[in-house]
Amino acid sequence: MQKQSAFTLIELLITMMVGGIVAVISVQFIAGSGQALIDTGARQQLAATAAVINEQISRQLRQALPGSIRTTSDGACIEFMPVVAATVYRGLDTGQAVSSLTAIPVSDSDNYSGYVSVYPIHGNLYNPGTTGPLTTTTAILPAGSALVTVNLPQPHRFPSASPEQRLYISGAPQTFCQDGTWLYRYSGYGFINAVSQLPAALPADYAAGREVMAAGLSAGSLQFDYVPPTLKRNGLVSFSFILTAANGDQLTSAQEVQIHNVP
Repeated sequence: MQKQSAFTLIELLITMMVGGIVAVISVQFIAGSGQALIDTGARQQLAATAAVINEQISRQLRQALPGSIRTTSDGACIEFMPVVAATVYRGLDTGQAVSSLTAIPVSDSDNYSGYVSVYPIHGNLYNPGTTGPLTTTTAILPAGSALVTVNLPQPHRFPSASPEQRLYISGAPQTFCQDGTWLYRYSGYGFINAVSQLPAALPADYAAGREVMAAGLSAGSLQFDYVPPTLKRNGLVSFSFILTAANGDQLTSAQEVQIHNVP
């Protein structure tokens, strides 16, 4: 008679217990690896979002009209006027109002329209009048291959000549500001004389001039600081913010932007 062999009850229990331990360890390992992968992806997303925000703000501030940058007292908003074109003028009588300026064209095929300014680092650019560094109305820098004439819609007296005879064509004011967890860019609201009144005057929706730039910022984390330029050095904008991911991870980002001063 052949001898039959089989598992004993104890061997079966030991096998089941060892298998259960291996299964638990495997599940925990897979779950931990999956969570680590999710967390890594969230951190990478935070870093990518921070890089985009930094680039968007920095690129536009670098093109700001010298002297046009200002921040609110709490540092949550920064306002500026984007430069559309910059050139050199020929001759300017600062003792009286002028109706035109002679300038070197920027392009031989494209016209540039905007507010005209000379030596904008002096005076309040956000309260334009018939006398001051910035015109109250827009004008056109014509295309051409030789000297062109910039005709002003109404006579304007520029109080100071530019040491480098610089002439700027700039757009209307724009603002970066945080509201809740959102970063917005505001435009189309006109000129606000007092910066303390700026937040209340900003558009409330997209149709009025509010554009979403980013989301996921920690409430109240965006802070701007501005060191104005002088005749001997450029201006400097520094800003920082905190991003929060869905899993609670946070990333703090800080950036500095040099504002070239060519008066």
